[in-house]
Amino acid sequence: MLAIILVAAKVGGEIAERFLKIPALIGELGAGIIIGPSALGGMRFFDRIGPVFHEVGPYIAESATHASDVVEPAIPFALYFVGQLGAVLLLFEAGLETDRKQFLKFIRPATVVALGGVIFPFALGALVTLWFGYANFNSIEEAIPALFVGAILTATSVGITARVLGDISRLDSIEGVIILAAAVVDDVLGIVLVAIVVGIEADGSVSGSSVALLIVKAVGFWLGLTLIGSLLANRISRMTMWFKSDGSTLVLAITLAFIAASVAEVYFGLAMIIGAFSIGLALSATVLKEYTIFAIRNGGSILIPVFFCIIGMQVDLTAVWESDNLLQLSLFALVVTFVAIISKVAGAGLPVMAIGFGKRRAWRIGLGMLPRGEVALIVAEIGRASGIIDRDIFTVAIVMTVVTTVIAPIFLVRAFGNTGKGRRPSVRAH
Repeated sequence: MLAIILVAAKVGGEIAERFLKIPALIGELGAGIIIGPSALGGMRFFDRIGPVFHEVGPYIAESATHASDVVEPAIPFALYFVGQLGAVLLLFEAGLETDRKQFLKFIRPATVVALGGVIFPFALGALVTLWFGYANFNSIEEAIPALFVGAILTATSVGITARVLGDISRLDSIEGVIILAAAVVDDVLGIVLVAIVVGIEADGSVSGSSVALLIVKAVGFWLGLTLIGSLLANRISRMTMWFKSDGSTLVLAITLAFIAASVAEVYFGLAMIIGAFSIGLALSATVLKEYTIFAIRNGGSILIPVFFCIIGMQVDLTAVWESDNLLQLSLFALVVTFVAIISKVAGAGLPVMAIGFGKRRAWRIGLGMLPRGEVALIVAEIGRASGIIDRDIFTVAIVMTVVTTVIAPIFLVRAFGNTGKGRRPSVRAH
């Protein structure tokens, strides 16, 4: 299975980049859809071969409230685990390549961007769901599906944006720094929203103290790891580089990323990628980065495409055709997708213009916040497994996720005008 995923991801990425002139990750996502269980991966050939893949996607506990409740994937755990390694490496690399001083300098506009990128999509997503009759205000229980659709629309895939910005060498640009910082804050706020909605579904209400505790835990961990890690960064760098055996420095650096990722998810209810990005950011100004960054990039070239391919494998667009009311569902999916695009681009872009940034930078930042990717998929799966949303709404969430994930990289590359430094160098080139 891993061999098939690797080949499919690389072929898809090559076709996208060489012939279609679009980012490779779109080809990797497309390859995942094609070889997934709802397409070729679920078929049997010659009565003996296949199906290679069965149902793909994480199993979400019914009591799930955040990313750490993703207990077990429906595919073999080892395969799912390889994809998660790719996600951790991707964000660890993104953190290392981000200018820490610029990150802290632009944290205020990034917070403004994140707030706009959460409030606008949440409000409009809930209103559209109410308008189409999938929820109502007769009671709090009947309004919950609308609140959850709003929560899904707040998601931003920092992994996808980081990959695009890295490929065009714009991670350290002003827009790149603001986008990554805003995406991290956006993820923290989104997790809090999901936890609130799930709590209302389970208990009929949610207390202010529990919400405050969630916010303190999430924001406290992220800021604490970044600030404390920055203060100890040079000491950590010297300690890891004390080891002289071949590969020790690289192994210990990646170990730090794994530890930060696991603590973020298991103990603080955050996505693993937040921990990996934060520790990478803390180490971004050290000698350790210079000794390890090229090896991490090359390791990522193997694992990161697996991550994006597995995201594609979780998409089942055939579910649209099984709906009882195909016309209404298709129209609902179209409107939700349109709202998802407009609310995120405008919600993230307009506030940053209001604090003094120009239209071009606001446009780039809005596009950088657009892709929903794996974050929206996980949130939608939590809603379906918890019984908050039905299959129709889940299908609409998948359609919205696919569209925003595919178009965002295309427009983002064009918005930067290919003005980056080109493809990042490999170890051999260095």
